[in-house]
Amino acid sequence: MNPPLLEMRSVGKRFGEVTVLRGVDLCVGAGEVHAVVGENGAGKSTLMRIAAGVHAPDEGRLLFCGGVFSPRSPADALRAGIAMAHQELSLAGGLTVAENILTGLEPKRGGFIDWKRLYQRVSAMLAEYCPAIDPRAAVSSLGLGYRHVVEILKALAWQPKVIIFDEPTASLEANETELVLETIRRLTAKGVGVVYVSHRMDEVFRISDRITVLRDGERVASWKTGEVSRPEVVRAMVGRELTQLYPSKAENVGEVLLAVQGLCGGEKFRGITFDLRRREILGFSGLIGSGRTELMRSMVRADPLDAGAIVLEGRPQRFHGIGDAIKAGIVYVPEDRKTQGLFLNLSLEDNILCGNFPRCSRRGFLRPHLSRALAGHYVNNIRIVGDTMGREIRSLSGGNQQKALLARWLATSPKVLIVDEPTRGIDIRAKAEIHQLLREYAEAGHGVIVVSSEMQELIGVCDRILVLHEGTLAGEVNGRTATEQQLIHLATGSGRRATL
Repeated sequence: MNPPLLEMRSVGKRFGEVTVLRGVDLCVGAGEVHAVVGENGAGKSTLMRIAAGVHAPDEGRLLFCGGVFSPRSPADALRAGIAMAHQELSLAGGLTVAENILTGLEPKRGGFIDWKRLYQRVSAMLAEYCPAIDPRAAVSSLGLGYRHVVEILKALAWQPKVIIFDEPTASLEANETELVLETIRRLTAKGVGVVYVSHRMDEVFRISDRITVLRDGERVASWKTGEVSRPEVVRAMVGRELTQLYPSKAENVGEVLLAVQGLCGGEKFRGITFDLRRREILGFSGLIGSGRTELMRSMVRADPLDAGAIVLEGRPQRFHGIGDAIKAGIVYVPEDRKTQGLFLNLSLEDNILCGNFPRCSRRGFLRPHLSRALAGHYVNNIRIVGDTMGREIRSLSGGNQQKALLARWLATSPKVLIVDEPTRGIDIRAKAEIHQLLREYAEAGHGVIVVSSEMQELIGVCDRILVLHEGTLAGEVNGRTATEQQLIHLATGSGRRATL
C-alpha cells in the first residue's frame, strides 16, 4: 500500500442522542481508490463529511499528510488538499465550462479576470482529462456525464491530494459512467488519493484497490479488492447472507394485458409497438436519448402523444391527461423521485395519500382514520422501515422514499405499473426488496414495465427486455438468457430489429 495521505482513527460522531459513527478507522494512500460501501444509514456520508470539514468528530482524530488535521469548514479542507465531489452537482448552467471549473480561482490581471489565462488553464485540464468538452460551452448544453466530469475538474482545480466521490454515477447511463471512471483513473495515475462511495458493486470492483464496509456506524470489514468476493462484501453490508438479489422469473405469463401500437412522439420516438402480458415484467433498455422515458411519459399522457393506439384488456383507450390513465389502471413512477414524484416537505402518510384521495374521503371530505389505515397497510406490506408515518419524507432514506412512491401508486390498484429507474441511488437490501415487490405484483396477475439504465438490473428482474435506439425499437432479448453485450449491441444500433 502507498503511504497514507488521509487517516481517520477511531472516529465517532453523535447527533443529539443518536450515535452515527463508533470508532471508525479509514485511510487512503496516494494513487489508490478506496471504496466505502454500506447500506443507507450506515454512516458513510457522515464519515465523508467529517473528512471534508462539514462536521467535526466527537471522538478520534484525523491525520493528513502525516500531521494532525482539524478542518473547521469545507473551505479549510479544500485549502489543505481534500475536495469532495457530490452526487448533486453545484454547477451554474448559464456559465461556461471554464468559468465553472475556476470559480473562486480566476486568474487576475490588474484587478480584473484574465480571461485568456482562464481559458488556457482550463483547456489544458480538458486536453488531459476529457478533450471532448469545449471550455467555452455553456454547462447547460452538456450531457449529464460531461457535467459530472466538469464537477470533478472543478474540485481538481484546487490541486487536492485527496478527492472524495459520493455516489458520482448514481444518475448516469453506462456510457456516462465510463467518462467518470476514466477521469478517476487519470487522477490516481497522477498520485491523487480517491475515496469512492457507491451502491453499485460492479463499479466498486472495477475501480477500487481496497473496500471498506460500514454497518450501523461501525467498520465491520476491510479488504484489498482482489482478495474478496462480491457475496462476501454483500454479506458484510447487510449482516447476513443475502441469497437472492433478484427474484425468480415468471414461470408462465398470461394473456396480453396491454397492447401498444405505433406510438409516435415528435422526434423522441416513433413507430413503437409492443405487448405486455399478465404476470410479466417487461424491461426497457437503451442509451440516454433513446426515448425510453419519453415513451413511458407519453403513454400516460404526462407528455404529448402524436399518434398510435393503446389497448388495455382488449379495450382501446383514449387518455386526455394523466388522470385518465390512472383511472384506466396504468400508473407511472418517475425516474427522479425527489423532483418529479415526492412532496419532500410533506409526511410519508401525506405522500401516499396524494394519489388516493377518493379512497380516503367520504362526500368530498378527508377521513384521517382512512388515510392512516391505507398508509399503514402499505408501510407494513412493503416494509418501510422505522417510525416514519408522520415524518417529513425528505428525512427518510432513499430506499424508503422509493418504497413510499411505489406505495402511493400501488394503492390505486393499477393493472399496469410502469417504474422508471426503480432502484436508483438506494442500497443493496432495499434494491432486493423492491425487486421482490415488483415480482409479487406481477405474479398477482398484473403487468409491470421496468425502465432502467442498469443492465444487470434488467437482466436480473425482467422476463423480456426491449431495447430502444434513437427512438425506435432495435430488438428484443429473452430475460433468462440476456447478456450485457447483447443489450449494448442493440442499444448502439449494431443489431437492429433482432430477437435474441
